[in-house]
Amino acid sequence: MSVKTIALITFFLSPTLFLVSSADAQGWRGIVPLHSNRADVERLLGPPSEQLAAYSVLYRTPDATVVVDYAQGLPCGIGEKYSQWRVSRNTVESILITPRMGSPLSQLRIDKAKYKKRSGGHRPDDIYYINEQDGETLRVFQNQVMDITFSATASDEHLRCPGIPSSSDNNCENLAPPAFDRYRDIPLDSEKQRLDNFLIALVNEESRRGYIIVYAGRRAHVGEAKAHALRAKNYLVNVRHFPASRLTAMDGGYREQAEVDLYVVPEGTCPPNPSPTVDPRDLKTVKASGSSVRKRHSRQAMQLRQLN
Repeated sequence: MSVKTIALITFFLSPTLFLVSSADAQGWRGIVPLHSNRADVERLLGPPSEQLAAYSVLYRTPDATVVVDYAQGLPCGIGEKYSQWRVSRNTVESILITPRMGSPLSQLRIDKAKYKKRSGGHRPDDIYYINEQDGETLRVFQNQVMDITFSATASDEHLRCPGIPSSSDNNCENLAPPAFDRYRDIPLDSEKQRLDNFLIALVNEESRRGYIIVYAGRRAHVGEAKAHALRAKNYLVNVRHFPASRLTAMDGGYREQAEVDLYVVPEGTCPPNPSPTVDPRDLKTVKASGSSVRKRHSRQAMQLRQLN
């Protein structure tokens, strides 16, 4: 972790709970993505303030929120239980720190030569500063640092599943492409038509990759966005027989209303970043039993298959 990033975290968070003790520490406060696990996190931070999903937890402080996402299980496959990393269940995949008040980027005095600059997404004014070597990403809006993400470092690339591109695969100084299509709550037969149009745009050029980013609404079931993204990907792979290696399905977080963004990304172009617009602190989670959620997802997936 860079010295400037440590200064950022110390500025954002309560020094009594989240102070980083060493400029040479890896990850954040000794929690290292792809190497630390849930037990390590709870030994350092205690039980979470809120369980966002089975493999996502939130810690609240007076100054910030910290979201820790864990690997859900078997790596390198298609389906809800799979991860893009070859790590075991409950391994830390990422840490997202969101301060209650932003900090001017100029105060951090970061060495921008170490960070790739990327812009675009749902809010075009968002700028991402990405340090792949240390696994750090700063999201900046109108020169205010809105959040920082800790994820895999460059030395962890050997753990990435085959077919999953890293951000270093592309020159990402330019804007990510605009969304090919965007839709909200539509009937399944209409979604099938939108996905088929998406498929046509992808097959026209073999080097193109498809990205499916799904956002849950402000009021949502736990795991709703991720299940929808995987359901759409499975339709294109299992029904339309499009190569899974050229598709990426993502849970984008939360927006005011549930929404699906489809991207066609040519070779050498920046991939899209998820761009949520609703803070996890403002969510109203709709609780449902695990069996009812699984039944609903299974029913929707079956309906998509029957639309073929």
